[in-house]
Amino acid sequence: MQMSASPEDEKCPTMVPVCPPATAPKVIGLYGVPGAGKTFLMNRLKEQLGEERFAFFEGSEVIASVTTGGLDAFKKLDESEKAEYRKRAVQKIKSTCSKARKVGIVTGHLSFWDDERCDHPMKVVTEDDLDTFTHILYLNTPLLMITEQRKKDTERLRPIVSESRLCAWQNYEIKELSSLCMDKNIMLAYLWSGLRCKLSTFIHDIECHDEEYNMAVANDRLDKILSNHSDDVQTVLFLDADKTLSEDDTSETFWKMLEDLKGAHNPLRRLFNKMGQAMMYCETEAWDDDFSSICDAIASKVKLYPQISLLLEKVVEHKHVCPVIVTSGLRLVWEKVIEREGLADVVKVIGGGRINDGLVVTPGVKRSLVVRAREVHGAHTWAIGDSPIDLPMMMAADKAVVVVGKEQTRSKSMDGALRDAILNDGLQARQVLLPYNSLKPRLDPNILPVIHLEDENIQSSIFCRWFQFYHATDDNASKLLSTPMRDDAIRGPALQDAHRKAAHYLSTKYLAQIIGLEPFPVRHPQNKPIDGYRLFNEGQTLIVPLMRGGLPMANGVNEVFPTAQLLHAKFPHDNLEGIVTVILVDSVINSGKSIVEFLQHIKQINDAVRVIVVAGVAQDQAIKGGSAIRAVARSMEVTIVALRVSKNKYTGKGTTDTGNRLFNTTQLD
Repeated sequence: MQMSASPEDEKCPTMVPVCPPATAPKVIGLYGVPGAGKTFLMNRLKEQLGEERFAFFEGSEVIASVTTGGLDAFKKLDESEKAEYRKRAVQKIKSTCSKARKVGIVTGHLSFWDDERCDHPMKVVTEDDLDTFTHILYLNTPLLMITEQRKKDTERLRPIVSESRLCAWQNYEIKELSSLCMDKNIMLAYLWSGLRCKLSTFIHDIECHDEEYNMAVANDRLDKILSNHSDDVQTVLFLDADKTLSEDDTSETFWKMLEDLKGAHNPLRRLFNKMGQAMMYCETEAWDDDFSSICDAIASKVKLYPQISLLLEKVVEHKHVCPVIVTSGLRLVWEKVIEREGLADVVKVIGGGRINDGLVVTPGVKRSLVVRAREVHGAHTWAIGDSPIDLPMMMAADKAVVVVGKEQTRSKSMDGALRDAILNDGLQARQVLLPYNSLKPRLDPNILPVIHLEDENIQSSIFCRWFQFYHATDDNASKLLSTPMRDDAIRGPALQDAHRKAAHYLSTKYLAQIIGLEPFPVRHPQNKPIDGYRLFNEGQTLIVPLMRGGLPMANGVNEVFPTAQLLHAKFPHDNLEGIVTVILVDSVINSGKSIVEFLQHIKQINDAVRVIVVAGVAQDQAIKGGSAIRAVARSMEVTIVALRVSKNKYTGKGTTDTGNRLFNTTQLD
């Protein structure tokens, strides 16, 4: 069959990303009524994509290769025998793709209806076809073009079929494929003539886009957002978009507008939880210009809930909090909304909607992003959403909030899913009623308490600095004090004295400021009472040196705060009765493991106690990212004060161990 390339085909660039092939074969079916241009399109793809990572199959040729006597013999078989050879053909395709680790592209037929005397199409697609194909791209070629191409086909003898029959045939296949692909979880897209220039882009995306790749793209987006936001991101606020930030369901609105514009059918209800399929459908139904203009129109009408708007505006004042909108809907819409609100520099959006986004936001992706923020970046995490799609994100977060909208528009399936997550999976969440406080809550408020985002305690919890780190690395005083501590010639009592002096400095410069002071009466030399000052609740302060390296510095802290209690401890102790503040003291924080053991123990026995860690040196990686200390700081406030920060990851042993140098026991180690 001869077919000329369209102008759109000629000017479309070819994209060639390099992606490792998946272990399970991906097989793409090119479907369409006979004469739609499947063979021409496959040959064009073979030129564009090459055969290094792709395998191309003409369905009829494969059938001929597995049938004794070839295609002529196949045509003489009865239908049951034909079905058996079709099964062998598709198994051969699957086996070839699997062994060669290539993506298969196959021209195939769903049905035949060339005979005008037959009153319905004869479906020839088999269960084995549907079990093999992971994707089907249907050529929705204009009927007039199909008629002309059938007439010009010199390689096949095609009967004349009326345009009305072609129309009914094509409509039958579109409807049938839609149902079959939904049942078999096959990704389906319809290709209009003007969109075929995107086909190579489509197929490259299919080649690369598995769950692992999708997660990697999402995690990379988050890493870039957090690295660009601030050097001190402590809290990441994850928010769903549709029906969470506003009453609007922008995806629903998008399809309604596209239906008005082009007659496209809204796929969202039948594609629920099949977001990759929705993205492919969106790409084929909405051309780039249409997509952008519709997103503009939608964004201009979206109104954020006032409580959400005020919350996001307040984030601007807190650089340590990074808000990230994670939407399974349309990224572009929400970026435009945030830009209109003047928050684009602070609030970032992770989402998809187009192939170029490289990402489909699934419930698993939402969860993965929260886990990454916690474990890799050491951030305290909040998750705010409204539907079952958001529950994995909420389950992974430190704090979860369910947005509850008007009863007639809120998610109908959320109550059951939420109840199950709370009662069976241990979800601890709260609910906020938006936009009106008079709305009916979800579930029993005893298991899902109602809160207000504008409540001072809630905002304090969101904007709290869970981890604070103070150091004097660049101070001249620190440089003088740290010199004898780093001088290998200074050991024993002289080194202990250097550590004690360093603790003096840190106590007066930082601890007095962090904890605060309180006045108490003293007698002036002129024999009159005056106010003196001591550490706030000094008598209820416990200084705990991590033995043995922390003892000299702990003594220095105790000299500045003489009425504080001092407890020598190699292991955490249980008795904190009457204690308001615990000051843990160590000479060096390497991995932070020892400090974490004390912190976790203190939180377990009395989480009202304030804990501050004092150290001579803090290793840089121990206080950053997914370190053990930052992990603890997701559930309790942690403050660390150090004389200096070191990027040296070396852990001392023997003659280089700080404890040995402090007490002249290098030969005993």
